[in-house]
Order: sequence, then structure tokens, then C-alpha cells
Amino acid sequence: MSDNTNFKTLVGVIIQAELDDKPRHELLLELGETPAYILQHCPGFTALDLVLKARNLGKMVFDHGMKKGVIERLPDILAKPKALYKSASTHVKDASVIMTYETHNGFPIIIAIHPGKMIGRRAVNEVASMYFKEGPDPEEKWKSAGLLLWQA
Repeated sequence: MSDNTNFKTLVGVIIQAELDDKPRHELLLELGETPAYILQHCPGFTALDLVLKARNLGKMVFDHGMKKGVIERLPDILAKPKALYKSASTHVKDASVIMTYETHNGFPIIIAIHPGKMIGRRAVNEVASMYFKEGPDPEEKWKSAGLLLWQA
């Protein structure tokens, strides 16, 4: 994963820019190489860099209520997942969902990732979203639906 100091700094810059009504949606935050557990267990993922668009970071904070401190720890959270699921959503082929050990008000934090996205002329794997899953814990439902790809 990337240097956490640089990542944390960029998270702060991007959030402040949105608060100042001067969003920096064109920025791309580098998370480093796609973790091996994703490459080994998720169909459609290849060894591309893992990135987060500034636009999506803004949505995490301002639409999904994710705390800055949690987002700043994203590289570490991605390095130690609880489980990996195939996405039940059909709008992105081969999308996967990471179940984290992190929680928000008792609800599990979920990270959606998409394989092989083109950003400009560059192919990357993308962290598309990070949110807390309100309601009943989805793990049993997802397991019984056959979506579990890997578990720690």
C-alpha cells in the first residue's frame, strides 16, 4: 500500500477543498498495488494499481457520513479485511465488496471495489465507495446467497 502520510495529507486537502466549495474532483489518490487477497479471490481483477477518485472520497464523507480518520486509515483497513464478497449489484461486472473489521455506530463498514476501470488512459482497480451498512448484519445473507469469495 501507499505511504500513509501522503495519503492522509491528500484526504485532508480534498475534504477541505470541498468544504471551501472548491472541489478537486480531478485528483486521484494512490493506494498502491492491489492486495494479493483481491487478486487471488476476485474474478476480473488483475495486478493493477488500486486508486480512489477524489470525487468518490467526497461522497464517502458528505453523502455516506464516513469520518475523516477512518478514510485516512483506508490503506491499513484494506490490508487487513474481514471478508471478501462478490457484489450483488449487477451494474459493474466483477465488482467485489470488502467487509472490514471497522464499524460505525455498530454497523459494518463496507468497501466496494471495481476491476479494470479506465481513468484517462490508465487502467486501474478502483475503490468505488466506502460506507457503513445499516440494518441487520449482511454477512449471513451474503453467505447464504453464495457471494462469499474469501474470509480471514
